[in-house]
This record gives sequence, C-alpha cells and structure tokens, in this order.
Amino acid sequence: MMKNKNIQFPTVLPFSTKGKILVGILRILYFVIGLFFRKWRSPIADFEENPAFFKAKDILYLGYKYYIKPPYQYPSHIVEHFQNQNFDFILPNNFEIKSKISVSVGGDLMPYEWIQKPYTKHLWDEVGEFFFGTDIVFANLETPIDINKPASLVPEVMLSDMHFNGNEEMFEVFSGNGKYKGYDVLSTANNHSMDMGAEGVLETIKFLEQKNIAYTGTAKSPQERQNFPILERNGIKIAFIAYTYSLNQFLLSPQEAYLVNTERLNTPDVDLKQIKEDVLHAHIKGADLVMLSLHTGNAYQMYPSEHTVAIYHRIFEECGVDAILGSHPHNPQPMEKYVFTCPITRHQKQGVAIYSLADFVAYDIFVLDRLVPLLKLHIVKGITQEGNTHTQIEAIEVKPVYNWGKKNVLKGKEMRFLDLEILIQKIHANQTPEFMSKLCVKEALYLYEYWKKVFRR
Repeated sequence: MMKNKNIQFPTVLPFSTKGKILVGILRILYFVIGLFFRKWRSPIADFEENPAFFKAKDILYLGYKYYIKPPYQYPSHIVEHFQNQNFDFILPNNFEIKSKISVSVGGDLMPYEWIQKPYTKHLWDEVGEFFFGTDIVFANLETPIDINKPASLVPEVMLSDMHFNGNEEMFEVFSGNGKYKGYDVLSTANNHSMDMGAEGVLETIKFLEQKNIAYTGTAKSPQERQNFPILERNGIKIAFIAYTYSLNQFLLSPQEAYLVNTERLNTPDVDLKQIKEDVLHAHIKGADLVMLSLHTGNAYQMYPSEHTVAIYHRIFEECGVDAILGSHPHNPQPMEKYVFTCPITRHQKQGVAIYSLADFVAYDIFVLDRLVPLLKLHIVKGITQEGNTHTQIEAIEVKPVYNWGKKNVLKGKEMRFLDLEILIQKIHANQTPEFMSKLCVKEALYLYEYWKKVFRR
C-alpha cells in the first residue's frame, strides 16, 4: 500500500457564511464517524457508489471523503501503473498519413449558481481558443435542460438528493459565451439524466437538436437508441457512444430503458454485451474510431479504484473502443495508454483512457474539483505499407486549468479559467495576477502539486 504525501490545504472551501457554518458542523460529525472507520484511508473495494442501492454506511463513507479527507493510501501496483505510463504512440512502418483532425475533450458541465454571464465575463479568455479551436469539441452535459421548468442548481453544501436543471444562459456560458464555435457533441448519459424525469430527457434532446449539437447516451424512442452520432471531419469518421453507471435514485422500467444508456458499471461482473453491440454497430456504419464516454468510477479520490481499472480494461479488450472518456469522480484522475487486440478487427490497438475529466464548467466547494484537465486528441488516417486503411490517435495534448473563483463573495462572484502552468510561472516570478488573493495562490500551488502527481508524463 502506497501513501501519498498530504499537501496541507482544506478539503473544502465554502464561500458563504451559511455554507461555512454547515460545513463546520458536518466536519465535526464526520470526523467523529471517521474515528470508527480507519479503513477509509483507502478506497473501499468494489464500492458501487450508486444511490439506488445505498446503505447508510455508504452515505457516511461518501460524505467523509468529501468533507474530511479523500483516501490517501492506494495499492502500490495501481500507483505505479499510472506513474509508469508512456504516451508515445507508434505509427505503422512506412505509414502514409492522408488526413488529420483534432478532438477537444472536456469534463462535466453542471448548473452551479456561479454559472451566470455576469460572473463569467472572462471565464474563457485564456483557454477558449485551445479548447474550442479543434475539429470536434466534446464534453459531458451533466444536467437536463428543460427550458419549460425553472433552473435547479447544485447547492453550495450537499445535504440531500439533488435534481438539476439548466437553462439557456448557463448553456451559453458552457459553450464559450458566444465567443467560440461551441460544442459539436455532448454526452447526455450520466447520473443526473433523469433529474427532470422522462420529459426532461426529451426536452434536453430537443434543446440540443435546435442548436444542431449532436448528443449521445439518451434517445427519444427504442428505435433511435442505436442512432449515436458518427461525426466526419476531413474524411475521418468518429463514433461517440455514452453510458452511465447510475441514475441516482431512479431506476428505469424495461419499457423506458431506451431513454438513457445505463449499466451497473461499478460492479465487478457487469455485462458489457450492449456496449459491445454498439461498438460493432459503429464499425458496421463506417466509423474509423469509437470514443466511449463512460460515467462511472468513484468520486473524490486521486486514483481510480481497482475495480474501475479492471472494467476499463475489459471494455477495451471485449468491446474494442479506441478511447474511454471518463466522468463522474469530479476531481481529475489519471490517463492511461492501453495496448490490446481489438475483438472486432483483430488488429492491435493503442487505446487511450482518462479515468476522470473532472468538473469542467462548474464551481464546487471541494477544492480538487477546481483542477480542470483539458484534452486535445490528435488523430491521423492513412495507408499502411500493406495498402490497408488505418486510423489511430497520434498524440495527446493536456492542459491543466485552474478554475479560479473569487474567495470574498461579498465583493461579488467571478470565475476564470487560468492556464495553470503559466500561472505557476507567474507566481514564481512574482507576477501573480492582481485579482488573486493569497489564499488563491496557495490553492493554485496545491492543485499544481496534485497535478504533477496524477498526470506524470
């Protein structure tokens, strides 16, 4: 078991007086509870984290991770596996590249109070061109958008079931505040997909269709369930498929199963038959690459749990996807390159996975959620020396972003995405931006140390 050095910084930073009082009370309660569960220093084995099947102890464990301390002891083989990753992609011998594209990948878009235009005027200034300036832009829309109902926001302090709903203004902020092209495709399969009921699923689809944005993971009818998008850019076709491990307390009836792609992905022996069928269908429809948005895993921990790693590897080997884009854990978790033999083509592939893309356009009191990894996948298509068509990921760019929020909300709320590596250089050169307080500087330095541990490259 490997223990990670603990950098001293608060686990949560509430911003309102009420939030600080509530968090103070909760921290006392969870600290006392934690005295009886020393094994929470490590992730609980095979923890499903599915509210539909929660026991009281499961709720306490999740709350302890959030309000007191995430697990900090991990199996040595898990830590070493991710620290020893090599992201050099090998092209076939004498490969002739015919076309190239780039795909931007972001994490969770969530309806927080901070996601309003007056608070986000400069949100995208430093990273908007990097993220939205690619051929295909993808993220996880972790909220219904039913414009017939009022917005329902993520509370500052989470005390009970939460039912989200976004609105037009939030979506404009999500999409770059009108300064960039916005999204090409969004995953709509996550544990909040049913927060506004079946009607909310359908209204979200309608909302995205009106904006000509492709969606994946939800459907209007059983007949449309396999109509996941295959986007073509520069002669390269990429299929986007999405699944979630849970719908929180909601369970779909067999008659409603088409609404959201759901499998109990946090259970060790989950049946992957439907995912495999979808990937096969994507190949039949002519996809060159298949990207799977997977909403699963365990939240509020530095590394994925062992059962999550095992399920990702099974999906590569049994289903043949090219990339797994992980969401749900809220804070970043590491990337991996996984070499395997595709069960469909029987060719060797270099698969890519990120276990958590984390919160993206959001602002949570859990500090590690304020570290945002933005990925850019570079994809090539060409001809091998044997005369066969071949498509693969050639390279990955990763930009760490600090989701800065004004700490003194009495002076008004404000959010900005700051390029973390550039910011750290400025801090060391005594050129810290004037809008950053001393607490923000400490937060940025803390997140940068976390980044270097989790995303060693």
